[in-house]
Amino acid sequence: MNLKGCLRRTVFDEALANMTRTYKKPKVNDNRTQLEHDAIDKLSHVKLSSEQAQLKTEVLQFVRDQLKRWESSKDGPAMLVIQGDAGTGKSVVLNSLFNELQRLACPSDAARDELTGTKNYLVVNHPEMLKLYHRISKNFPYIAKSSLERPTSLINKLEKSKSIADVIVVDEAHLLSTSKDAFKRFYGENHLQSLMALGKVLVVVYDDKQSLRMGSYWEESTNDGSSLAHFYEQLPEGHKQWRYLKQQFRVVAEPDVLEWIEQLSTKGKILPFPKSTTNGTSTFDLKIWEDCGAMYSKLKELNEEYGQCRMLATYDFPYRLDGKDYFVTCGDNFKLRWDRYMPKSILPWSERPSSIDEVGSVYTVQGFDLNYAGVILGRSVGYDASNDCIKLMPEFYDDHAGFTKKKNIKNADQVKLKIIMNSINVLMTRGVKGLYLYAYDPELRQRLLRCSGSA
Repeated sequence: MNLKGCLRRTVFDEALANMTRTYKKPKVNDNRTQLEHDAIDKLSHVKLSSEQAQLKTEVLQFVRDQLKRWESSKDGPAMLVIQGDAGTGKSVVLNSLFNELQRLACPSDAARDELTGTKNYLVVNHPEMLKLYHRISKNFPYIAKSSLERPTSLINKLEKSKSIADVIVVDEAHLLSTSKDAFKRFYGENHLQSLMALGKVLVVVYDDKQSLRMGSYWEESTNDGSSLAHFYEQLPEGHKQWRYLKQQFRVVAEPDVLEWIEQLSTKGKILPFPKSTTNGTSTFDLKIWEDCGAMYSKLKELNEEYGQCRMLATYDFPYRLDGKDYFVTCGDNFKLRWDRYMPKSILPWSERPSSIDEVGSVYTVQGFDLNYAGVILGRSVGYDASNDCIKLMPEFYDDHAGFTKKKNIKNADQVKLKIIMNSINVLMTRGVKGLYLYAYDPELRQRLLRCSGSA
């Protein structure tokens, strides 16, 4: 195992080892340094809720029990699934859990038990999230960069060395590939299936409402793509647990606001506007905009005050990875470039100061918090007047790579609709303090304005 940080404890060790303590943000000398701490603070330096702390304790006990049971590959893997909607703190629990796993794995730093000397990995199939984890590894000695991997890289490394990991922690498991991808050097049939063959214990964090591509499509049944439940059910009873996180932490809003956002972003239903918003008692700023340019102007003002305020849009405007700038245009007074592809940037997109002048996609913002999110429902999102709900039009969705047909996708048209709906859910659940909405489709825009009492 990598013994980075096993020889001594520091203030940072203590902060991460016990996440229920209050963390005091370090003093910084300039705005850039401050920005570089923001995402780390949101993921790591928080107080776990009682639900989260209890779950962490139970996961650690599950891991210990399963490692004690495991004697050879014939025993098969164990799996614990943590399921929760966007904003329920899944990654926060995972970061705290993984740091504790790595602390306990250090022979010189903990009482010897089943975790002592274990070789453990955290994997995430999301380049922006991996950047964040790599930054955490530089500040907190128990999390070594070598223990953080994309799933394909870890699979190829373990297969080449013919070794088995003790614990594999999977963040954003709904992004795991569900089909072969030779272009990305993945030659298996399914990321999860391969990881199960290479790890003794898997801890898997999952939300099926965040699958965004046919090549990594997960659903509850096995009609299309893959089903996590299908792999879970193959394990013996004593080798598995399925847990849920329910408390919403990101979107700090009243229940009627949360319900309005959930119904619109998961089912396309337009409920009456939340009473807590119309009567002024809501602490969450929910607003429908008639003018996209005006929405952007307000968002820039809020960014000056709070930071972390960004424009987002469904993937309904042309964008290519050819080094050129592509633009999102709405109405007569809004034209802003899409987020620039910067794989070598240390900061994730939402943390770069320049990204206030860009529009983010689901791929750059998934997994991250914003203070305010200005969301454009683009050309693929219209209005069904007969049923008074959102109407999805996949022919206008421009993420052609996301719609690339795979052999395990049987009902491609239905999957396209689900992918668009999932993308709406991801975008609409980013804001901590507020959500601003603008609909590209005039009919939908007017319907939402009437709903909010603004028309």
